[in-house]
Amino acid sequence: MPAFDILSKEMQKYVKERFEKPTPIQEKAIPIIHSGKNVLVLASTGSGKTETALIPLFDKIITEKPSAISLLYITPMRALNRNLQDRLYWWAGKLDIDISTRHGDTSQYERTKQAANPPDVMISTPETLQALLVGKLMREHLRNIKYVIVDEVHELVGSKRGVQLSIGLERLKNLTGNRVQIIGLSATVGSKKEVAEFLVGSSDPNHIEILDVSVGKKLDIFVEAPASKKEYSEDVKDLAKKGSVSIQVAARLSRVWNLTKDKESVLIFTNTRESAEVLSSRLKILDRTIEAHHSSLSKNVRIEAERKFKEKEIKKLVCTSSLELGIDIGSIDFVLQFMSPRQVSKLLQRVGRSGHDLQRTSQGVIIASETDDIFESTAIANLALEKKIESTPLYGKSLDVLGHQIVGLSLEGDIELDKAYEIIRRAKPFHKLGRDEFFEVCMFMDKLNYVFVNDRERPTLTSSQSPAETTPGKIFIRRKRKAWEYYYRNLSTIPDVKNYQLFDMISNQAVGNLDAEFVALHGSPGTNIICKGLSWKIIELIDNKLYVEPVGGIEASIPAWEGELIPVPEEVAKLVGVLRKQVSEKLNEKSEDKGIISWLKETYPVSDEVAQSILKTIKNQSKYGFVPDVENILVEYGKPLDDSTEDFEVQDNNFRVIFHTSFGSLINDTIGRALTTALTNSMGSLGLKIDPYRIVLTLQSNNWEQVVDVFKNLKPADLDKLMEINLTNTDLFRWRFLHVAKRFGIISKDADYSKAYLRKIIDIYSKSPVYREALNEIFEEKLDIEGAKKSIESIRKGEVKIKIMEGISPLGKLGLGRKFEIVPPDKPEKEILEIFKQRIENTEIGLVCCNCGKWSSVYTVKNLPKAIICPICGARLVGVVPDRYAEDARKLVKKSLEKKKFTQQEKKWLDMTLDSASLIITYGNDAARVMAGRGVGVATAKRVLAKQVKGEDLLKEILEAERHYAKT
Repeated sequence: MPAFDILSKEMQKYVKERFEKPTPIQEKAIPIIHSGKNVLVLASTGSGKTETALIPLFDKIITEKPSAISLLYITPMRALNRNLQDRLYWWAGKLDIDISTRHGDTSQYERTKQAANPPDVMISTPETLQALLVGKLMREHLRNIKYVIVDEVHELVGSKRGVQLSIGLERLKNLTGNRVQIIGLSATVGSKKEVAEFLVGSSDPNHIEILDVSVGKKLDIFVEAPASKKEYSEDVKDLAKKGSVSIQVAARLSRVWNLTKDKESVLIFTNTRESAEVLSSRLKILDRTIEAHHSSLSKNVRIEAERKFKEKEIKKLVCTSSLELGIDIGSIDFVLQFMSPRQVSKLLQRVGRSGHDLQRTSQGVIIASETDDIFESTAIANLALEKKIESTPLYGKSLDVLGHQIVGLSLEGDIELDKAYEIIRRAKPFHKLGRDEFFEVCMFMDKLNYVFVNDRERPTLTSSQSPAETTPGKIFIRRKRKAWEYYYRNLSTIPDVKNYQLFDMISNQAVGNLDAEFVALHGSPGTNIICKGLSWKIIELIDNKLYVEPVGGIEASIPAWEGELIPVPEEVAKLVGVLRKQVSEKLNEKSEDKGIISWLKETYPVSDEVAQSILKTIKNQSKYGFVPDVENILVEYGKPLDDSTEDFEVQDNNFRVIFHTSFGSLINDTIGRALTTALTNSMGSLGLKIDPYRIVLTLQSNNWEQVVDVFKNLKPADLDKLMEINLTNTDLFRWRFLHVAKRFGIISKDADYSKAYLRKIIDIYSKSPVYREALNEIFEEKLDIEGAKKSIESIRKGEVKIKIMEGISPLGKLGLGRKFEIVPPDKPEKEILEIFKQRIENTEIGLVCCNCGKWSSVYTVKNLPKAIICPICGARLVGVVPDRYAEDARKLVKKSLEKKKFTQQEKKWLDMTLDSASLIITYGNDAARVMAGRGVGVATAKRVLAKQVKGEDLLKEILEAERHYAKT
């Protein structure tokens, strides 16, 4: 029977107004959903998942007329809430169904209205469900829920938001008597069964159907590397000058323009917010109408960009994952990915936005950059075309979420401990939760004064309990007074992160913002970072301001967005290893270059430039003597040569040991940390750097044999302990501990403790659930311990072989040099000094007459009179003070002339003012110019002025004095 024929006559009438006939996804999904079964629907973006799920449920609502609220629609983003409601107005009007949205921004008036007159359909977020479950009136309305749709499930399962939602769904089912039908909507995922179980819980994991209709969508994905050309056109050279970028970057920008200029609607994806900003700014040289869209922009700016794009006012949007999900921005012709998307699922989700129905082909091109990026992009594009998606990681048990949910259950009414344990264990992340561990967290929340775990008296009955459930002797959990505030303050598992303003100390201008986690991990003075496409050295941190200065050496810098980079999964890294092996074998077979290039283009979706680059890389590596691949690890040691290639430049000549391990980001990080921990006691401090294809250790000596020996003898069973030792003394652990402690309610949400104070708190709660969860959070999000154990075991069994060689190979040097995209050339010293000069010249300083004490004034340095004298008494004894203290200094001088008593501090300030006046008499305006420098006092000014330098040399001395001040 056709899908629409099972619907009621009324529903058929309106469905046929929207659709001529059922789409493939509707044909398959509507009958299953209409029958009342739980189902996970996997389909490409733009395939119509949303209306497919809603049509049969709307039909049930208009025919069965259940009590409100009957349908709860959960989306992971507020933007999707807003977008979904706009799309459903048509249906609501036709079917006389009341639809309402509830999230953190919903007004109190609207909330009151929803409680008094609940809608048929409530659109909400995972966090808001938590609030509704304990609301007095809304909780009663939730009892009526018959259907739950969870949209974009893949965005939730790998985070604590998903862990929280999984328990929320079990609490909801408990409230309704397990009468809820659950429909999950998702892009194609690599772990279908696990994602399906996440939705329905572990109590009945087989009671859900998986419907994958993504296979029908046609894909056209291609990888290009325009910067691999030998010759560049005059247009590209001109763009390099205009955009202040390298010729290679200009070639990529030019190709982006040529690929998209004739398209009606294009999304250009980047991996980070900063690269979206910088890329859009560079592309505006070629197209002024292009705009950026990412999560750091304000809501109004994002909405306006979405509107302009949908209404064709602009044809291109440079975006991040902010437009990866199903926000309706109209039909999209083409998707361009700038540099590797790092994961197959990301590429499929993004390219799937083009050709916005199943009949059209989704078109996408990856513009790859340097060598690793070319190999990685090739592997990902190939896996995407074959629909081989990496496994979807599901977040495991989370003790801070558990503590919050225990308090939440107590707010619903006094609950027997075993009953609470049963509800929580039904949630997929907690199906292996031991009773002792559960009881420990209950008692921890009791100790924190949020609940009372009690078996000494009969608890108060709630409307959902029978007398049998309150038999004396059973253990019950009862809320305490502080429970309400704690619960509501911690509805979100996303940490509240403050930002630090980045200030260029040369120009004294703000250049951007960094989040607190990045500052905690990488914000030490002397560290080089990249922000807004420029390289900066961190000088000092004062309050919420991070002072930096522009520097060269881009390759050695940490990008300010490094924390945003998604990890490259093991499946992708291994295919890169396979690709290396395939090309290496063809070279060993003495195949001609033309034949290998043709084979690459036939086997992988790549351009001629990409194929040539891949071949060139493997040929260069073969000359070294060995090509690491998926089955062979190369361990090389030595000092890198000071030469360079077109791809990178090695910045130092320290002794390195490089392990070429195609295990992916998380496994390499785990093994790298284990290695450094095992070696630290005997070898001292070691430098560690990882990427998806290498583990690089920097040694203080050349004792490479010991390093290799420890690597060969790593045991899977030792990893957990080594990780704990490695992590607990790091800034990363302290940072995570701070956020876990906030979620447990140990410290307030707005607290920002110093490292020393935080160490004391960590000591107090050592080995507690807080401590264990901080470690667990890093294990879940930053490392892959189980994957590392399997990789180590494969080495121990000889399934993966090790080759040891002296000297740093071309692939090794690639791991030492780092190029970051769209970064302009180093700022020349003259430009830096010119900016600094402008800042000094525009600095305001205070002048005060130290002779008569009757005059003070404020001047910018560039407007100082040629001869600095008092206009009242004509004296040259004029002191220099900060502009805001000019009048205070004048009063001090006058007080001195009147022979009045001074405090010790006043005497100190007066002496400094008089000393500065002496410098003005001796050196004139140069003295004022020097003392306009930030933190340059009289003593420092004396040393600078004594050098008798002028012009640029004087500016250099002032700048050096500022740097010294910042450091000390």
